Amino acid sequence: MFHLSKLDVKLTRRTALKLGALTMAAVAVGVPMGSSKKASVKAAGAESGESKQLGFLYDQTKCINCKMCAKACKETNNWEPGAEWRKVYVAEGKKVYLSMSCNHCADPACLKVCPVRAYTKREKDGIVQHDTKKCVGCAYCLYACPYHAPQFVKSGTGAVTKCGFCAEIQDQGGKPACVSKCPVGALTYGDVTELRNTPGAVEPEICGLPPVSITHPSLVIIPKV
Repeated sequence: MFHLSKLDVKLTRRTALKLGALTMAAVAVGVPMGSSKKASVKAAGAESGESKQLGFLYDQTKCINCKMCAKACKETNNWEPGAEWRKVYVAEGKKVYLSMSCNHCADPACLKVCPVRAYTKREKDGIVQHDTKKCVGCAYCLYACPYHAPQFVKSGTGAVTKCGFCAEIQDQGGKPACVSKCPVGALTYGDVTELRNTPGAVEPEICGLPPVSITHPSLVIIPKV
């Protein structure tokens, strides 16, 4: 069993009630909420009917818990103290690891609840981006995300931060920092539709992770059995 945060991994009744109260408060003061429709992903070649959603493939059988993925992410993106855009978790009583960051979900809860529309989803590759300049630090997204990917440090900038899939690096032809620095190839990336066809790969519903139906994460795992 993995514990992704001090908060419950699943969308508990307590979390739902708190999120509902925050949403009602925003509506009461006239703050426009983000779209409640399921986020759609348009490919760069959408005219041909093709679609693309980038995602991660994490191979538990290869991971050695070196944490180079998290270190590379931190150094590349200059996390503010206390934030963890990527983290390697250890299952209770087992030498089984789980490297997690934002999953750039097909139906991102963070985007749905943001009252100032600080979240957007890139049409060409489905990367979920966050604009810290628009963010007001309401923390709605922290409670909405079942993977606790958004990070908010009270003593920090006052804005939420998170993994951006190294979009700028990818736009220049490079790889995400976490992927490029993994010494054993445990973390790779690509079109999630293709990643799901990898032998041994499964949806991330193992070891207590939440149902994929909540946000449809762009993550595939090869479990260590």
